[in-house]
Amino acid sequence: MRLFKAILLLMLVVSIIPTVMVGWLSVSHTRELLIRDAQELAQERVKQLRLKAERFLEDPTEMVVGLSSVPGGFFTLPRDTQRSHIAAVLNQRQEVLALTVFGADKQRQPGLQAFAVHDMAPSAVAEHEERARALLDAGLTGVRYSDVVASPGGGGPVVTLAFPVGDPVQGYMAADLTLAGLRQMLAQERVGSTGFAYLADRHGRLITGGGDLGAVGEDVSKRTPLAHLIKQRDGSPDTELFHVGNFGEGRDAVVAAYSVLPEAGWAIVSEQPVEHAYRQVETMERRILAGLGGAILVALVLAAIFSRNLTQPLKTFMATSMELARGKFGVEVNLRQKNELGELAQTFNYMSKQLLAYDMETRGLYESLEKGYLETIVALANSIDSKDAYTRGHSQRVGDVAVEIGKEMKLTERELRQLQYGGILHDIGKIGIVESILTKQSRLTDQEMATMREHPAIGDAIIGPVTFLGPVRACVRHHHERWDGTGYPDKLKGESIPLLARIVACADTFDACTSTRPYQKAMPLEKAMEILDNLSGAQLDPKVVLALRAVLAQRGVRVEGHRQPVKLAS
Repeated sequence: MRLFKAILLLMLVVSIIPTVMVGWLSVSHTRELLIRDAQELAQERVKQLRLKAERFLEDPTEMVVGLSSVPGGFFTLPRDTQRSHIAAVLNQRQEVLALTVFGADKQRQPGLQAFAVHDMAPSAVAEHEERARALLDAGLTGVRYSDVVASPGGGGPVVTLAFPVGDPVQGYMAADLTLAGLRQMLAQERVGSTGFAYLADRHGRLITGGGDLGAVGEDVSKRTPLAHLIKQRDGSPDTELFHVGNFGEGRDAVVAAYSVLPEAGWAIVSEQPVEHAYRQVETMERRILAGLGGAILVALVLAAIFSRNLTQPLKTFMATSMELARGKFGVEVNLRQKNELGELAQTFNYMSKQLLAYDMETRGLYESLEKGYLETIVALANSIDSKDAYTRGHSQRVGDVAVEIGKEMKLTERELRQLQYGGILHDIGKIGIVESILTKQSRLTDQEMATMREHPAIGDAIIGPVTFLGPVRACVRHHHERWDGTGYPDKLKGESIPLLARIVACADTFDACTSTRPYQKAMPLEKAMEILDNLSGAQLDPKVVLALRAVLAQRGVRVEGHRQPVKLAS
């Protein structure tokens, strides 16, 4: 007992003296450290916001500027091809509201203007062209942005960019970009409980942001951080500016950081009232003092009770918890103490067993859910096949053949599952094709063929809202694209066609050759592969055709009228 008291007293002395010294030093230096931390946090926040804003602006800009580097030169392409390129930019980037092509004489080229009809009114298109002409008249040597204006439809701020094409200049291009997404991002950016971030142009006019700063174009140059930035930029306009610190005095004092987007010259600013930014300083000082008293008490309690009875059980718990964290559900703690630690061990063991049971149940539910997905997909495919007796079972066979090709090409399990779904659903868009065309026994007219060729886009629109079928959309939309770029609906070429879509296209063609149709009888495998070899490099990916040939030679596939896989003759 005397030894216990001596050790206890020694432990208290050894713990109290360092604790008091650390507490005193902590209180002395906490204010400076926390102030620095608050400013560093503001600095890091602005850096991140700048990266997001730059990325938001760069992505659609790169897409538009990419028109100037199309193979062969944009201005040498046929007018229809030029229109297709312009339409592709608007379809692929929702941020691009309008796009106009000007000749070397700075006159708009007839028929080479496109805009988002649902997002822009004719008056807005005219304003877009007016801003573009102003940029062209100012002289362009590269990409240049106009002042930001408010969208007439309330869709958010809009900026116009323009740039020359060719050297020497063959013409110009201009595009309107909506900053609605950037506005949404900054509106959601909270700085503590009362701070906010905003974006302003080089003149100190508001572009977008949180807080009650007003509408687009509002003059915010008098705000102390922005006023400081404008002053610094006037002194050294070519310097990359970044600053963080305290601005203003009294109730208007803020902790702020700002940075400049070099391409557009816009300023990204983060502000937070000083009293809120540094509130944690006082809170931390009180916590340190309270912790100092608590540390002395904890030292006494821990020295007397937990030193001998806690260390070893905790090590056991830690080791077992790590096993549980690594996924070894059902592991148990072997602790026989009849105290709280013993009860904790029993609770831990019960939790571990429950996790094991939940894991097994979850696996079963996942497998059942996946099975239900597949049954639903098969039912959707059957709804198409049932319209035409000649295509019954076609979708299922296409899915099966596509999976076999994927296995030969060493695709992952996830990709194989996507191939199965994509093969089954590739013709789902035929739901939207009138049955008189779908089941017509004679050759389709040009108008009927054009209608039939709409089924990939219809299928894409049907499965688009279904989240788990997102990776399958490429198979549905692009299974009629051709390797030489003459397919439909998007005229993709070569490896720009998604791999899964190329595999489904090959499986679809193969099943069409080996099935009986109104216009042909089922072909033998050798004849079918001869046709696919002829289509290799023109309609079909040569690598996929080779993979199909390997499958047929090694293990075969199921074709119409056969229950077992059929192989090529060796």
